[in-house]
Amino acid sequence: MELVGWGVIVPLAGASLLTGVMQSLGTAWGLFRYYWVIAKLLITVLATGLLLVHMQPVGHLADAAARAALDGVKAVRIQLLADAVAAAVALLTAAGLSVFKPRGVTRYGRRRQCEQ
Repeated sequence: MELVGWGVIVPLAGASLLTGVMQSLGTAWGLFRYYWVIAKLLITVLATGLLLVHMQPVGHLADAAARAALDGVKAVRIQLLADAVAAAVALLTAAGLSVFKPRGVTRYGRRRQCEQ
């Protein structure tokens, strides 16, 4: 669990943040022109930060599983479940924002539209 988390999931979360910013800078949507883009950026930053915090209980649970002492980790299992549900909600929200693109231009976006 810990190896996959640090070796695959954390780097992919960082790549998601990096590619999202790069794509927003290279498209007509921009990074700060629409509220939904800002919301997706905040969701991604928050989810990546929470993933890094979440990796500590994962390491604890992985150590306990290696020692086969799973009877004392009920609270950690509940926290892992709650973190997984929160991550699923964040991903679904970000995907919904990408598909439906709610209206709402920021002040910066309005200035850019007027300049064009």
